[in-house]
Amino acid sequence: MYSLYYSPFACSFAVHAALEKIGKPYELTKVDIYKQEHLTPEFEHLNPNQQVPVLQHDQVTITQASAILLYLSERHPNAHLMPDISHKDRADALQMLFYLSNTLHPLFLRLFYPKRISEQSPDDVKRLGTGALEEAFRLIDRQLSKTQYCVSDTLYSPDYYLLAMLNWLRIHPVDISDMEHIQAYLKRMREHPEVQVVMAKEMQSMAA
Repeated sequence: MYSLYYSPFACSFAVHAALEKIGKPYELTKVDIYKQEHLTPEFEHLNPNQQVPVLQHDQVTITQASAILLYLSERHPNAHLMPDISHKDRADALQMLFYLSNTLHPLFLRLFYPKRISEQSPDDVKRLGTGALEEAFRLIDRQLSKTQYCVSDTLYSPDYYLLAMLNWLRIHPVDISDMEHIQAYLKRMREHPEVQVVMAKEMQSMAA
């Protein structure tokens, strides 16, 4: 059985959605980052980077959302979390997955943890991060004017990752109100059964 260490509506949301799509048994262990439970010695022993998600399966412990998504896609090809290696969408899906992990996600860290970059000017860090995110989302909006999902007209695991970060806009002032293709994409994503299940579970977990 898979065991996912997660925090509600963190980037672990993407892995949670992928597990739900796979349809195999899994268990959840909540790590409340707002209560700094990821900084405890117990969790540090599990993941020295002190971050969620962490996925355990048999004798394997794996971290980093993009790595976990790839791991799951390879173990469960019938879930179609990523295109097959010979599929025309494969390169674009890999590119998008790592763009989200290596470019978009770090921009959000400027909003979540601006003092890590500058203790003297955290407001400037957040302002510059907000501007960079708006530019990045305009590029994504342009892509979504051509395709239903962020890679093609098929939903793949990068879409779960992108949705996780779009959820963060509820607490950060990045204006996407005029990005009509992202707005339509959000509505489309939230209609998927696995997303609805995970949203409900994580909302309930957050309230607990």
